[in-house]
Amino acid sequence: MSEPSTPLMRQYTAIKKEHPTALLFFRLGDFYELFFEDAVVAAKELQITLTSRNKEKGIAVPMCGVPYHAAENYISKLIRKGFKVAICEQMEDPRLAKKIVRREVTRVVTPGTAVDSGLSSEDNNFLAAVVEQEGRAGLAALDLSTGEFRATEFTGDEAARRIGDELQQLRPKEILYASSAPLFDARVPVEGKGGAAWRQELGFAETPLDDWVFSPDHAIPLLENHFGVLSLEGFGLAGKPAAATAAGAILYYVRSTQRGKLDHVDRIGFYERQNCLVLDAVTVRNLELIEPLFAGTDAGITLFRCVDATVTPMGKRLLRAWMLRPSINLGEIGARLDAVEVQVRDLVGREELRRALDGIFDLERLLSRVTLETANPRDVLALAASLARIPAVRKGLAKFAAERLRELWDLTDELGDLRERIERTVIPEPPLSLSDGGVIQSGIDGELDQLRELSRNSKQYLAEVEQRERQR
Repeated sequence: MSEPSTPLMRQYTAIKKEHPTALLFFRLGDFYELFFEDAVVAAKELQITLTSRNKEKGIAVPMCGVPYHAAENYISKLIRKGFKVAICEQMEDPRLAKKIVRREVTRVVTPGTAVDSGLSSEDNNFLAAVVEQEGRAGLAALDLSTGEFRATEFTGDEAARRIGDELQQLRPKEILYASSAPLFDARVPVEGKGGAAWRQELGFAETPLDDWVFSPDHAIPLLENHFGVLSLEGFGLAGKPAAATAAGAILYYVRSTQRGKLDHVDRIGFYERQNCLVLDAVTVRNLELIEPLFAGTDAGITLFRCVDATVTPMGKRLLRAWMLRPSINLGEIGARLDAVEVQVRDLVGREELRRALDGIFDLERLLSRVTLETANPRDVLALAASLARIPAVRKGLAKFAAERLRELWDLTDELGDLRERIERTVIPEPPLSLSDGGVIQSGIDGELDQLRELSRNSKQYLAEVEQRERQR
């Protein structure tokens, strides 16, 4: 990269130094621009035109850009290809800036922290962290888009291999690890493969972090503070330092890359392999539970496709999780079968419940985007539309006597007040972006109504002011 010659490029270079491993989307007016090597990579991956800047000075700076209102689609493409994207916004109105516009990176989107609507509704988008300390191997995984958070820990000579097996089942999009500890190098066999082979097969992004991030003295208190507890015993993590450390490292990473709160991440579950029927990656593949055994084969032959009659994205993910980790708890199995039995016997009631569920959007991911402050006005209306289906769902559940379905009926809150507030506040057909304006209905906020009136009738307002001044 050549020495910056203008204030703008000096600002860009300073921000880029803070995020050297990410493609920097640098906001300039109505576009996000990329420069230097970032521009070359983005132009190739996104199939957009590569131009140059400052040609008249004899310095050809590679450059490309995308419209800000369409940026999410381009960012999603880059994330799916394994890149990280730092989004740098203008923090003040360019018309009011006395010098160069102040800019800051507001969030960093990575393969493991993506929450956009382009994610597959069937799969979790896990961000994982692995820790090896004092003969223990810990693994934690967070799906930021749904709030699902889990951790486990292994000991003994087989600990690293078992972590590898778990990763093959979870298939995280990104893995965090301490920079001084190579992530499962070639000496670690998984399914008879070297570390490099299975890493390439899974296709996850690797993110090394400073060693202190994985220090128990840093990570465990961070986890306790997040959940507001003095001990992690209630989550099953007491005496599991490696698992808790991995979970704390994930929290640190998410907080350092995302804006907004993490209120939707309100619990973590410790799990052990003996809590379910253990299915290793070879078994899952050979039984064709989720994916066909041979590439190019129709996915419809898998067990998941054959039995999947779910009507909501949450149901699809839950079915997939149950299929990969079948319960061995007799009470749990009995409760599920009882719920199935009563619905099989009542065709009309079952279809009414299915119709009530049909039309519910991905509530988990909608709520995550709201919490992380990445939701747009249409996401908020989709949330309200989904909440509007809850009364019908509760009515459908009330017809069945199975204990599991009665529990669900009792636990379900219709949230009518929240739905009514959204419908009362947001116009029926809002723009895609909040920055486009015109999202809030009239009569909600007096000051907003007054400002709108001024913007629409500014000439009349000025004429009235002029008339008053003349009469004084």
